[in-house]
Amino acid sequence: MTTIIHPEDRPAGRRGFEIVLPSGATDGAAALVEGEIAAATPGPPLHTHAESDETYFVLEGSLVMYIDGEVTTLGPGGMAHISKGTEHTWSTTVEGGCHFLTLHLPGGYELYHPTALAAEHEKGGPLIQSDLFELAAKFDWRMAGTEPMRLTPEGVLVPAGQADAEAQRLLATFTKQPVAKQPVA
Repeated sequence: MTTIIHPEDRPAGRRGFEIVLPSGATDGAAALVEGEIAAATPGPPLHTHAESDETYFVLEGSLVMYIDGEVTTLGPGGMAHISKGTEHTWSTTVEGGCHFLTLHLPGGYELYHPTALAAEHEKGGPLIQSDLFELAAKFDWRMAGTEPMRLTPEGVLVPAGQADAEAQRLLATFTKQPVAKQPVA
């Protein structure tokens, strides 16, 4: 199957992700997603994909990756292939954002992004974590462990609810700006 996709033909993405090659264009064989993520952004909670492999390729910036207990930082041209069943997550560094591609083999997971976007539009705002987890499970995504953990820009796994505040604190220290007050939950 040969497919040509122009940028204006891409399906809708969300939160810095855009689907470059949907699995429908490859008979499900593969999907390619482009990420452009700001500095000091913790990625998704630590998770696995039971049915698919995922490969990250960094175009610009740096991506801190946690893969099966190991932390590494990928710069431009760096790549990480993650086999199905492997625990992984990522964060961007405080020094800058990251522009990267993820290849999913087989495809299908990428459909989570437009599905979540549609659900957010239907709700009229962001979904809560449990709703996102339930939705993601339909697309070969499973949280690893008993509680959601996310990666800080320093490469430390912390409870998901603390990751954004920790990233803001690290970014403020790096840029020598005051830390924004966090709402009390």
